[in-house]
Amino acid sequence: MQAGSPIVSGADALEAFARAAAERPQATALLCDIDGTVSPIAPTPAEARVPAAFRDLLAALVPRLGLVAFVTGRALEDGRRMIPLDGAAYVGTHGLETMAVDGPLVVEPLAERYVAAVHETAQAAARDLDCEALGVVLEDKRTVLAVHYRLAEDPAATRRRILERVVAPARRRGLAVATGHFAFEVRPPLPFTKGTAVRRLLDAGGHLAAMSCGDDLTDVAMFTAVRDWGERDARRLTLALAAVTGETPRPVVEAADVTVRATPGVYRALRRLAEAVGAV
Repeated sequence: MQAGSPIVSGADALEAFARAAAERPQATALLCDIDGTVSPIAPTPAEARVPAAFRDLLAALVPRLGLVAFVTGRALEDGRRMIPLDGAAYVGTHGLETMAVDGPLVVEPLAERYVAAVHETAQAAARDLDCEALGVVLEDKRTVLAVHYRLAEDPAATRRRILERVVAPARRRGLAVATGHFAFEVRPPLPFTKGTAVRRLLDAGGHLAAMSCGDDLTDVAMFTAVRDWGERDARRLTLALAAVTGETPRPVVEAADVTVRATPGVYRALRRLAEAVGAV
């Protein structure tokens, strides 16, 4: 590829997928993370926005493909607020919340058992961390608590403080903890991930091709689930696309078939898909 190209690697695989989707658009599924993938990483979650041109592109893809689903770590309703598209499916809090196309919001019943422990952890974090001074932002999503430290002047020291004051007590309360881009997520210790959620969405339809797009460690489960789904039927074609920056964890890059330069690269790749299926 030319220097500066938005497609870093896997251009041939992307083109092959686009050609296959053109032959069977209504049998093609698109599964997209939001933050860092279709929305540039922002200093805080509240500041994140999906660019208007990207929203328009995604809106054009919804009626042309068999499934467009947004798979986010945000609370599901927050994800819908960022990309409010009729005809799309949504997955929130890394698989604990789902909404099929035109369906109701469904929360995994087992997650309700841990709401009190998550709330207690959020209250303790607000009390025990000087969030404003440390550059820490708490995001209470009811069944999940996200602790962001992107704004920290000393990220390493702040990370150690969060491990001591939030992560260790959360684990003592029986909660699980995952890591992300300058963030920790405290969540129920349940076997629900982006991967389990997208597998259910794919199994519910007659799809023959699926493209997954993400940028962080929780998206690896989605990449893996989509690839496993594809391997169960020789007719199926899958593609995993990673939006990469200098912060991208190595496992994300290794799990992807295509790597692109951050959100602009994702836009370029999905624009090619849209051209192939006649959405633009």
